[in-house]
Amino acid sequence: MHELIYFESPGFAETSRFCLELSGLEWKNTVVDWDGYMQLKQQGELPWGVLPIIRTPNGVVAESNALLRYTGALAGLEPDDLFTRTKVDELVEVINGWREAFVPTFSIQDMDEKIAAREKLFSEDGKMDLAMKAISEVFEDSTTGWLANTETMTIADIKAFMDTFNLFSGEFDGVTAKMLANYPSLLAFHEKMSNEPKVKKYYDNDDKARWMYRPNAFADIGTSQHI
Repeated sequence: MHELIYFESPGFAETSRFCLELSGLEWKNTVVDWDGYMQLKQQGELPWGVLPIIRTPNGVVAESNALLRYTGALAGLEPDDLFTRTKVDELVEVINGWREAFVPTFSIQDMDEKIAAREKLFSEDGKMDLAMKAISEVFEDSTTGWLANTETMTIADIKAFMDTFNLFSGEFDGVTAKMLANYPSLLAFHEKMSNEPKVKKYYDNDDKARWMYRPNAFADIGTSQHI
């Protein structure tokens, strides 16, 4: 039995939840609130003091990218070829890099200042704008439709899909879905991933917190230049 512990939101655990489901193994999705998190922390059950964690038959593992690689391997989504697997991991790290620019905005207390800071990140040549363009370019350059030029979906595709479109879910003040109009290739990537049979089946439910992962979630968004 594998047990993933995290908050209700997609956040840092969504990729691993998806991979665990694809693995076909028995697993438990344990959702905690802030009090539950603090209790786990005080009891010393979090290796590095943060969530998510996965309790495995061999012990507890932590850190979202490590969990993604672990669960991705369980699901058969890690390439066998060492070079190809390393290129997939390279993309996982690059995709994770946008957080370094975005995370500091959480500490801004004034709402107007927070929104302005995030809008600046998505303005032309802002750090988040460049990140979205970088992912777009990788997708455009792929000859197979998968980010690492693999024949099938890998954890790089899952990471890019779930992390990127969670940004535009409405959860983060100052970041709106209409911003995607500036990234038509990202919208094409969303269409591919959301219609991938395994992804589509997983999100075929009424969970309002995960609407952004379903087909046509952003169908009403056209293309523009930094609206």
